[in-house]
Amino acid sequence: MKNLSVSTALALALALTSTANVGCTGQRGGTPQKQDAAAQDAASTKKVLTMDDVDDKLKDKVVGERFRVTYTEDDNYKGAENPLVTIVEFSDYQCPYCARFTGMLDELLKDPAYKDDVRIVFKQFPLPMHKDADRGARASYAAGLQGKFWEMHDKLFANPKAMTDADVDKYAQEIGLDMAKFKADIDSDAAKNKVKADMDLGKNFGVRGTPSFFINGAWQRGAPRAIDALKQIVDGEKKVASELIAAGSKREEVYARIMRAAADKRDQPPPQQNKQQQRPGAPDPAASYAVPTDGRPAFGPEDALVTVIEFSDFQCPFCNRVTDTLKEIKTNYPSDVRVVFRQLPLGFHDRARPAAKAALAAAQQGKFWEMHDKMFANQKGLTDENFVIWAKELGLDAAKFQKDMNDPKIEQMIKEDEEVATKFGARGTPAFFVNGRFLSGAQPFPAFDSLIKEEKAKAEKFMAEKGVSKKDLYETMRKGWETELKVPPPPPPADHKRRDVKVDGLPGKGNLKNPKVTIVECSDFDCPFCNRVTGTVGEIMKEYGDKVAFYFRNYPLPMHKMAEPAHRAAVAAQPQGKFWEMHDLLFANRDKRSDEDLKAFASQLGLDVAAWEKAFNDPATAQRVKDDMAACSALDVRGAPGFLINGRYLSGAQPFPVFKEVIEEELAGGFEAKAKAGDKK
Repeated sequence: MKNLSVSTALALALALTSTANVGCTGQRGGTPQKQDAAAQDAASTKKVLTMDDVDDKLKDKVVGERFRVTYTEDDNYKGAENPLVTIVEFSDYQCPYCARFTGMLDELLKDPAYKDDVRIVFKQFPLPMHKDADRGARASYAAGLQGKFWEMHDKLFANPKAMTDADVDKYAQEIGLDMAKFKADIDSDAAKNKVKADMDLGKNFGVRGTPSFFINGAWQRGAPRAIDALKQIVDGEKKVASELIAAGSKREEVYARIMRAAADKRDQPPPQQNKQQQRPGAPDPAASYAVPTDGRPAFGPEDALVTVIEFSDFQCPFCNRVTDTLKEIKTNYPSDVRVVFRQLPLGFHDRARPAAKAALAAAQQGKFWEMHDKMFANQKGLTDENFVIWAKELGLDAAKFQKDMNDPKIEQMIKEDEEVATKFGARGTPAFFVNGRFLSGAQPFPAFDSLIKEEKAKAEKFMAEKGVSKKDLYETMRKGWETELKVPPPPPPADHKRRDVKVDGLPGKGNLKNPKVTIVECSDFDCPFCNRVTGTVGEIMKEYGDKVAFYFRNYPLPMHKMAEPAHRAAVAAQPQGKFWEMHDLLFANRDKRSDEDLKAFASQLGLDVAAWEKAFNDPATAQRVKDDMAACSALDVRGAPGFLINGRYLSGAQPFPVFKEVIEEELAGGFEAKAKAGDKK
């Protein structure tokens, strides 16, 4: 076996894997060294191609910027035996975007148009912000040594919040590992070094966050929003590979030839401090936006020269990370900077909205910032019980605090904050406006510092020229700023296509007789995003009452191997009138999926267990789940959760305001009526 010629920069990263082979031929989904002797003998008859096995004749046929992201038999991969397209992903088991992307990759491999052409290679890249991600990375490595990498991979992505030693031990037992070996391997130097090697390799090619991936060596950052976008990229790479083959390459040589033409390092341009580029649909960092303060909680003097308005989410780890930066601002600019806090609880953070209410309730008794600090210091404990405990610790009147939390005025304040954020293009958290200048993300203090200095000087000049007092400064300056984000209108949250959606026999709730809006959800009980959106569904039903009917279709994703029995359990509960109760139990207990667990749920709900068990094991029930999946796919649903709102498709765990926009439009006659009104104008 020949060794690849790799740069000195890669030597450390690849030291543990001895040779940087670029055309692995192991069994799909496994690692050749871990297979039995017969499988190894079969694999050994196939040549493992490296860059040294091909010449330079076709280098000029490799178009575009490519990077030499190599892998060996010690890595874990699955998919095509001789792929046209190789996707190397750098991933983190506690990253929700990685979970979404891995589902997309699984869907890609199941598509007949791609399954024989695409290979997926997994590289570990646990981020420091995810405290248990490194343990997850080592757990999957240790499972891979026993040929069960992908089984552990799926368990970890299905349980991102449960990755303690006890959790991973449980997963190891469930997938049938030798526990003594697993426990020795997970804490071994080999496991730590393999994770470090993957990360060093990624960093050499500019990987800073997850998911990051390279498709035939071409760098991509972040998961595509839809499977169709991923397929479009893959289709382009299939064309490149096909052109290589047409020029004389053998199919098994494709990745080796691309790697031979690739660069051995990716140099990133140095970051330009405070020179953020405008992203499509985002505020222009060079413009000033008239974001109001509206009397929201603030620290710093009211007559400050510089007003920083923050949009934040108490469950967002990046928002937590920036709190130290804000303390630096407070320390360095005690007289010149005011920081105003506005709420932007994101829909996929199930405790962010209750936390926002708790913070604003504490503000009613003058303790907003104290509650703010409590919640960011205890992000994993944002329960209603803890809110009351913390309120008492802060010396608040607990009864008044709880009453204020439930006051509709508090909810209205949050909705107003969300509307302001949308108006000025703050889509994620944290987002800041420094005297109206947009600054995105958890930036370090120097990024704020230089911008504050710029805006302070401009404010002083404005006061001198206009004769404005410090007290009236911000409101006066605001009158000359942009009153909203001027961008092309975004695509509609739900498409403008009407589908014929059948609801016969589906479990439903709400007004099932004569609703004005019918919503059908295609969902997966083991999907964390589906779990998060259950709270949003509750908001919809509470807000719209008898105007809405809500139905459920089963859509267990292939990546969630225990989802299908969970769906059969819910279907089996329906004849006894307990579908929704079973639905809630399944979402609340995603780690309990054995037959005994499901049977215990039936007993807990007071079902006739014998009748339930008969229905659970009935082939007709399994067929019902398959029929639901087929119906969802026929309605253009490509992932979970997917919603059909009066036949219009809305994808993903969207926050309540997104659903509200579509529902209000439907109540007003739909997009058709809106278009007619526009034509008349």
